[in-house]
Amino acid sequence: MEHDRPGTLQHLSADRLRAGAAVLVNHPTHDGDTPLHDHDFAEFAVIQAGRAVHRSVYGEEPVEAGDVFVLHPGQWHAYERCRGLELMNCCLGLPLLAGELAWTRTDPLLAPLLPRPGGAGQVIRRLRLPEGVRREVREHLLEIRRLQTGRQAVLDRHAVIARTLLVLGHLGRAAVTKGAASAVEDPPPAVVQAQDLMAAQLDHVWGLEELSRRTGVSRFHLARSFRAALGAPPMAWLARRRMERAAVLLLTTDQAIADIGRQVGWPDANFFTRRFRATFGETPSAYRRALPMPALPASEGEAWVQW
Repeated sequence: MEHDRPGTLQHLSADRLRAGAAVLVNHPTHDGDTPLHDHDFAEFAVIQAGRAVHRSVYGEEPVEAGDVFVLHPGQWHAYERCRGLELMNCCLGLPLLAGELAWTRTDPLLAPLLPRPGGAGQVIRRLRLPEGVRREVREHLLEIRRLQTGRQAVLDRHAVIARTLLVLGHLGRAAVTKGAASAVEDPPPAVVQAQDLMAAQLDHVWGLEELSRRTGVSRFHLARSFRAALGAPPMAWLARRRMERAAVLLLTTDQAIADIGRQVGWPDANFFTRRFRATFGETPSAYRRALPMPALPASEGEAWVQW
Protein backbone atom coordinates (compact mmCIF):
# COMPACT_ATOMS: atom_id res chain seq x y z
CA MET A 1 0.00 0.00 0.00
CA GLU A 2 1.13 3.58 -0.62
CA HIS A 3 0.61 6.57 1.64
CA ASP A 4 1.48 10.22 1.40
CA ARG A 5 3.72 11.49 4.18
CA PRO A 6 1.48 13.54 6.50
CA GLY A 7 2.42 16.86 8.00
CA THR A 8 1.27 15.99 11.51
CA LEU A 9 1.68 12.99 13.76
CA GLN A 10 -1.08 10.40 13.76
CA HIS A 11 -1.76 7.92 16.52
CA LEU A 12 -4.22 5.22 17.45
CA SER A 13 -6.44 6.08 20.36
CA ALA A 14 -7.77 3.86 23.13
CA ASP A 15 -11.17 5.53 22.82
CA ARG A 16 -11.80 2.99 20.06
CA LEU A 17 -11.35 0.02 22.38
CA ARG A 18 -14.53 -2.00 22.76
CA ALA A 19 -16.89 -1.65 25.65
CA GLY A 20 -16.36 -3.95 28.59
CA ALA A 21 -12.90 -4.52 30.01
CA ALA A 22 -10.95 -1.98 27.88
CA VAL A 23 -9.13 -4.92 26.30
CA LEU A 24 -9.07 -5.55 22.56
CA VAL A 25 -7.60 -8.55 20.76
CA ASN A 26 -7.32 -8.31 16.99
CA HIS A 27 -6.12 -10.96 14.58
CA PRO A 28 -4.94 -9.51 11.25
CA THR A 29 -2.81 -11.04 8.50
CA HIS A 30 -0.53 -8.74 6.50
CA ASP A 31 1.18 -8.87 3.13
CA GLY A 32 3.29 -5.92 2.06
CA ASP A 33 3.73 -2.92 4.35
CA THR A 34 1.65 -1.53 7.20
CA PRO A 35 1.62 2.18 8.10
CA LEU A 36 3.91 3.59 10.74
CA HIS A 37 1.85 4.46 13.82
CA ASP A 38 1.81 4.86 17.57
CA HIS A 39 -0.98 4.54 20.13
CA ASP A 40 -2.02 5.67 23.59
CA PHE A 41 -2.59 2.17 25.00
CA ALA A 42 -0.34 -0.76 25.85
CA GLU A 43 -0.02 -3.40 23.14
CA PHE A 44 1.42 -6.91 23.16
CA ALA A 45 1.95 -8.12 19.59
CA VAL A 46 2.36 -11.90 19.31
CA ILE A 47 3.65 -13.15 15.93
CA GLN A 48 1.76 -16.31 14.99
CA ALA A 49 3.07 -17.11 11.52
CA GLY A 50 4.77 -15.63 8.47
CA ARG A 51 7.69 -13.25 8.18
CA ALA A 52 8.24 -9.51 8.16
CA VAL A 53 10.55 -6.73 9.20
CA HIS A 54 9.57 -4.82 12.32
CA ARG A 55 10.34 -1.10 12.08
CA SER A 56 10.86 1.26 15.01
CA VAL A 57 12.74 4.54 15.33
CA TYR A 58 15.84 2.47 16.12
CA GLY A 59 15.72 0.68 12.78
CA GLU A 60 14.49 -2.68 11.56
CA GLU A 61 14.71 -6.29 12.66
CA PRO A 62 13.34 -9.48 11.08
CA VAL A 63 10.52 -11.25 12.91
CA GLU A 64 9.04 -14.72 12.85
CA ALA A 65 6.52 -16.88 14.67
CA GLY A 66 7.03 -16.81 18.44
CA ASP A 67 8.33 -13.25 18.62
CA VAL A 68 6.46 -10.83 20.89
CA PHE A 69 6.76 -7.04 20.91
CA VAL A 70 5.85 -5.16 24.08
CA LEU A 71 4.73 -1.68 23.04
CA HIS A 72 4.03 1.16 25.44
CA PRO A 73 2.01 4.31 24.67
CA GLY A 74 3.83 6.70 22.33
CA GLN A 75 6.13 4.11 20.76
CA TRP A 76 6.18 4.15 16.94
CA HIS A 77 6.36 1.01 14.85
CA ALA A 78 5.33 -0.67 11.61
CA TYR A 79 5.60 -4.03 9.87
CA GLU A 80 7.24 -3.98 6.46
CA ARG A 81 7.81 -6.54 3.71
CA CYS A 82 5.22 -8.82 5.30
CA ARG A 83 4.71 -12.29 3.87
CA GLY A 84 1.66 -13.91 5.40
CA LEU A 85 2.35 -12.18 8.70
CA GLU A 86 -0.29 -13.39 11.16
CA LEU A 87 -0.55 -11.27 14.30
CA MET A 88 -2.51 -11.44 17.50
CA ASN A 89 -2.44 -8.08 19.28
CA CYS A 90 -3.63 -7.66 22.85
CA CYS A 91 -4.35 -3.97 23.50
CA LEU A 92 -4.91 -2.70 27.05
CA GLY A 93 -6.42 0.68 27.89
CA LEU A 94 -4.49 2.60 30.52
CA PRO A 95 -7.62 3.12 32.70
CA LEU A 96 -7.76 -0.65 33.17
CA LEU A 97 -4.12 -0.71 34.30
CA ALA A 98 -4.81 2.17 36.69
CA GLY A 99 -8.06 0.59 37.94
CA GLU A 100 -8.69 -3.13 38.41
CA LEU A 101 -5.12 -4.00 37.46
CA ALA A 102 -3.37 -1.28 39.48
CA TRP A 103 -1.77 -3.96 41.66
CA THR A 104 0.23 -5.20 38.65
CA ARG A 105 2.51 -2.14 38.92
CA THR A 106 4.18 -3.75 41.93
CA ASP A 107 3.95 -7.37 40.84
CA PRO A 108 7.48 -8.70 40.23
CA LEU A 109 6.42 -10.75 37.20
CA LEU A 110 4.05 -8.31 35.47
CA ALA A 111 5.33 -4.84 36.36
CA PRO A 112 8.36 -4.95 34.03
CA LEU A 113 5.98 -5.42 31.07
CA LEU A 114 3.73 -2.47 31.80
CA PRO A 115 3.98 1.31 31.30
CA ARG A 116 5.58 3.20 34.17
CA PRO A 117 5.75 6.91 35.06
CA GLY A 118 8.25 8.60 32.78
CA GLY A 119 7.79 5.99 30.07
CA ALA A 120 10.28 3.75 28.28
CA GLY A 121 10.88 6.17 25.43
CA GLN A 122 11.16 4.50 22.04
CA VAL A 123 12.95 1.36 23.25
CA ILE A 124 10.55 -1.45 22.30
CA ARG A 125 11.01 -4.75 24.13
CA ARG A 126 11.13 -8.03 22.25
CA LEU A 127 10.42 -11.41 23.82
CA ARG A 128 10.37 -14.97 22.52
CA LEU A 129 7.73 -17.63 23.26
CA PRO A 130 8.39 -21.37 22.89
CA GLU A 131 5.93 -23.10 20.57
CA GLY A 132 3.91 -24.73 23.35
CA VAL A 133 3.55 -21.47 25.27
CA ARG A 134 2.63 -19.62 22.08
CA ARG A 135 -0.20 -22.10 21.45
CA GLU A 136 -1.52 -21.56 24.97
CA VAL A 137 -1.31 -17.77 24.63
CA ARG A 138 -3.14 -18.05 21.31
CA GLU A 139 -5.99 -19.97 22.93
CA HIS A 140 -6.38 -17.31 25.63
CA LEU A 141 -6.38 -14.52 23.03
CA LEU A 142 -8.93 -16.32 20.85
CA GLU A 143 -11.20 -16.74 23.86
CA ILE A 144 -10.93 -13.01 24.63
CA ARG A 145 -11.97 -12.29 21.03
CA ARG A 146 -14.90 -14.67 21.36
CA LEU A 147 -16.05 -12.96 24.56
CA GLN A 148 -15.69 -9.53 22.98
CA THR A 149 -17.83 -10.41 19.99
CA GLY A 150 -20.56 -11.88 22.17
CA ARG A 151 -23.62 -10.00 23.34
CA GLN A 152 -22.56 -9.69 26.96
CA ALA A 153 -19.24 -7.83 26.78
CA VAL A 154 -19.89 -6.01 30.06
CA LEU A 155 -21.06 -9.13 31.91
CA ASP A 156 -18.02 -11.04 30.62
CA ARG A 157 -15.62 -8.39 31.86
CA HIS A 158 -14.28 -10.64 34.63
CA ALA A 159 -13.53 -13.44 32.17
CA VAL A 160 -11.74 -11.09 29.78
CA ILE A 161 -9.57 -9.71 32.58
CA ALA A 162 -8.80 -13.21 33.84
CA ARG A 163 -7.68 -14.37 30.42
CA THR A 164 -5.65 -11.18 29.94
CA LEU A 165 -3.80 -11.84 33.19
CA LEU A 166 -2.97 -15.37 32.05
CA VAL A 167 -1.49 -13.93 28.83
CA LEU A 168 0.53 -11.36 30.78
CA GLY A 169 1.76 -14.12 33.08
CA HIS A 170 3.19 -16.07 30.14
CA LEU A 171 4.85 -12.94 28.77
CA GLY A 172 6.24 -12.06 32.18
CA ARG A 173 7.83 -15.50 32.50
CA ALA A 174 9.30 -15.10 29.00
CA ALA A 175 10.83 -11.80 30.09
CA VAL A 176 12.36 -13.40 33.18
CA THR A 177 13.74 -16.25 31.04
CA LYS A 178 15.34 -13.67 28.78
CA GLY A 179 16.93 -12.01 31.79
CA ALA A 180 14.87 -8.86 31.35
CA ALA A 181 14.34 -8.26 35.05
CA SER A 182 13.89 -4.68 36.16
CA ALA A 183 12.82 -2.75 39.22
CA VAL A 184 9.09 -2.72 39.84
CA GLU A 185 8.96 0.40 41.98
CA ASP A 186 7.92 3.68 40.42
CA PRO A 187 10.60 6.40 40.29
CA PRO A 188 10.51 8.91 43.18
CA PRO A 189 8.11 11.86 42.65
CA ALA A 190 10.99 14.31 42.07
CA VAL A 191 12.37 12.11 39.28
CA VAL A 192 8.96 11.81 37.60
CA GLN A 193 8.47 15.57 37.90
CA ALA A 194 11.88 16.22 36.35
CA GLN A 195 11.07 13.83 33.50
CA ASP A 196 7.75 15.55 32.87
CA LEU A 197 9.36 19.00 32.89
CA MET A 198 12.04 18.06 30.38
CA ALA A 199 9.73 16.03 28.13
CA ALA A 200 7.22 18.89 27.95
CA GLN A 201 9.85 21.38 26.81
CA LEU A 202 12.65 19.60 24.98
CA ASP A 203 13.92 22.81 23.40
CA HIS A 204 14.57 24.47 26.77
CA VAL A 205 18.16 24.83 27.97
CA TRP A 206 17.83 22.54 30.97
CA GLY A 207 20.39 22.24 33.73
CA LEU A 208 20.59 20.37 37.00
CA GLU A 209 20.35 23.60 38.98
CA GLU A 210 16.97 24.55 37.48
CA LEU A 211 15.61 21.01 37.79
CA SER A 212 16.67 20.95 41.42
CA ARG A 213 14.93 24.24 42.10
CA ARG A 214 11.72 23.25 40.34
CA THR A 215 11.47 19.80 41.91
CA GLY A 216 12.36 21.02 45.40
CA VAL A 217 15.24 18.63 46.06
CA SER A 218 19.00 19.11 46.08
CA ARG A 219 21.06 18.65 42.94
CA PHE A 220 22.91 15.74 44.51
CA HIS A 221 19.71 14.01 45.61
CA LEU A 222 18.04 14.49 42.22
CA ALA A 223 21.03 13.23 40.24
CA ARG A 224 21.49 10.21 42.51
CA SER A 225 17.75 9.35 42.50
CA PHE A 226 17.52 9.80 38.73
CA ARG A 227 20.42 7.47 38.07
CA ALA A 228 19.18 4.89 40.57
CA ALA A 229 15.67 4.85 39.07
CA LEU A 230 16.48 5.13 35.37
CA GLY A 231 20.10 4.09 35.00
CA ALA A 232 21.27 7.44 33.64
CA PRO A 233 21.73 11.00 34.93
CA PRO A 234 19.12 13.65 33.99
CA MET A 235 21.06 15.23 31.13
CA ALA A 236 21.81 11.86 29.52
CA TRP A 237 18.12 10.94 29.78
CA LEU A 238 17.21 14.28 28.19
CA ALA A 239 19.68 13.78 25.32
CA ARG A 240 18.16 10.39 24.51
CA ARG A 241 14.61 11.73 24.59
CA ARG A 242 15.65 14.60 22.31
CA MET A 243 17.12 12.16 19.80
CA GLU A 244 14.08 9.89 19.91
CA ARG A 245 11.77 12.86 19.35
CA ALA A 246 13.95 13.99 16.45
CA ALA A 247 13.74 10.49 14.94
CA VAL A 248 9.93 10.50 15.17
CA LEU A 249 9.77 13.92 13.48
CA LEU A 250 12.08 12.72 10.70
CA LEU A 251 9.85 9.67 10.23
CA THR A 252 6.52 11.46 10.25
CA THR A 253 6.96 15.03 8.95
CA ASP A 254 8.53 16.97 6.10
CA GLN A 255 10.07 19.52 8.43
CA ALA A 256 13.56 20.74 7.60
CA ILE A 257 16.28 18.96 9.54
CA ALA A 258 17.54 22.22 11.04
CA ASP A 259 14.02 23.00 12.27
CA ILE A 260 13.76 19.58 13.90
CA GLY A 261 17.08 20.16 15.64
CA ARG A 262 15.79 23.45 17.05
CA GLN A 263 12.56 21.79 18.21
CA VAL A 264 14.42 19.24 20.28
CA GLY A 265 16.84 21.69 21.85
CA TRP A 266 19.87 21.67 19.55
CA PRO A 267 19.74 24.82 17.38
CA ASP A 268 23.26 24.27 16.03
CA ALA A 269 22.63 22.06 12.97
CA ASN A 270 26.14 20.60 12.95
CA PHE A 271 25.99 19.70 16.64
CA PHE A 272 22.53 18.17 16.15
CA THR A 273 23.83 16.06 13.26
CA ARG A 274 26.77 14.81 15.33
CA ARG A 275 24.55 13.89 18.27
CA PHE A 276 22.02 12.15 16.00
CA ARG A 277 24.75 10.14 14.28
CA ALA A 278 26.16 9.11 17.66
CA THR A 279 22.73 7.71 18.65
CA PHE A 280 21.44 6.20 15.39
CA GLY A 281 24.64 5.56 13.44
CA GLU A 282 23.80 7.84 10.52
CA THR A 283 23.02 11.46 9.74
CA PRO A 284 19.44 12.76 9.99
CA SER A 285 19.17 13.06 6.20
CA ALA A 286 20.42 9.49 5.64
CA TYR A 287 18.06 8.24 8.36
CA ARG A 288 15.09 9.90 6.69
CA ARG A 289 15.98 8.54 3.23
CA ALA A 290 16.31 4.98 4.57
CA LEU A 291 12.81 4.87 6.08
CA PRO A 292 10.21 4.71 3.31
CA MET A 293 7.09 4.12 5.37
CA PRO A 294 5.13 7.27 6.31
CA ALA A 295 2.87 7.64 9.30
CA LEU A 296 -0.71 6.41 9.35
CA PRO A 297 -2.82 8.95 7.42
CA ALA A 298 -5.67 10.57 9.30
CA SER A 299 -8.12 9.23 6.72
CA GLU A 300 -7.30 5.68 7.82
CA GLY A 301 -7.43 6.31 11.55
CA GLU A 302 -10.76 4.51 11.95
CA ALA A 303 -9.26 1.30 10.53
CA TRP A 304 -6.48 1.09 13.10
CA VAL A 305 -7.57 -2.29 14.42
CA GLN A 306 -6.18 -3.83 11.24
CA TRP A 307 -2.66 -3.24 12.53
